[in-house]
Amino acid sequence: MVEYKVGKMETGKKVHRLVRQLLPGVPLSGIYKMLRTGRVKLNGKKAKADDIVKVDDVVHLYMAHDDYEAVSKPKKKFVGIERTLTVVFEDEAILVVDKPAGLLVHGAKEEQKDTLVNRVLAYLSDKGELQQQIFTPASVNRLDRNTSGLVLFGKTGDTMRQLALDVAEHRVRKWYLALVEGKLEPSGEISGNLVRDPDRNRTRVAEHGKEALTRYVLQASSRTSSVAKVELVSGRTHQIRAHFESIGHPLWGDVKYNGLRGGETGQHQWLHAAWLQLADGRTFHSPLPAAFKEQLHLLGYTAHQLVEMQEF
Repeated sequence: MVEYKVGKMETGKKVHRLVRQLLPGVPLSGIYKMLRTGRVKLNGKKAKADDIVKVDDVVHLYMAHDDYEAVSKPKKKFVGIERTLTVVFEDEAILVVDKPAGLLVHGAKEEQKDTLVNRVLAYLSDKGELQQQIFTPASVNRLDRNTSGLVLFGKTGDTMRQLALDVAEHRVRKWYLALVEGKLEPSGEISGNLVRDPDRNRTRVAEHGKEALTRYVLQASSRTSSVAKVELVSGRTHQIRAHFESIGHPLWGDVKYNGLRGGETGQHQWLHAAWLQLADGRTFHSPLPAAFKEQLHLLGYTAHQLVEMQEF
């Protein structure tokens, strides 16, 4: 007989999902057979597949320890996945990481392996955390491939549900540093409704689109550009890029949104998710990447300006 005590991360899960987690080498049909024949007990009573477990419940599996050892070891996962990951903050509920420009958050058809999500899952798997829970950690926000900065992950189902609610009710706040063409006003709001064109992977402002609100405060300017601290109030795809194009200040180097000048250190938009604040007030910061600072230096921004624009 094998005894397992339910932990906090498994609370609220159904017994059949918990047993499948504990016995990854047993097919689902075998899990249900164990349940039907009484070889799984919950707190001393025959368990039903849909019974819900809670913290400190005890599950007994009636099988030989040798058999358990043979089927409880998961196959090695995430072979070949890059392990480079910058962790900004982590506890038992959330993980905040710093995404570099050039890396997808989620997989695309042409790039399934090296994504931020897979790096996070590999990191947690290496720590043994994925074997301790059924829920697969997931990102709360996402960034474009060439946008750098903070991405928030929920590590438990309960956490993800709460974070999704916080996002929907605008209790999770996000601020970016954006390098744009031309000289901006000292501050402003952009409220153009947005329509998504998935075939072109582009977003445009249109009257019949979804409501979207972007706020910005000017941080510094050069002869040909400005750096703004941008608060993404709503969270539409490419919102910042489309909104700044709509007011005649496309992001520097953002060719897709008519940023024609390009970048001396890279042909992509210069946008960095610098601050993220949770509903409880905890705030996380990601400093500007070296390439972003080099781009600003080439445009004439001083070291003092770079320091000031990163102050919260």
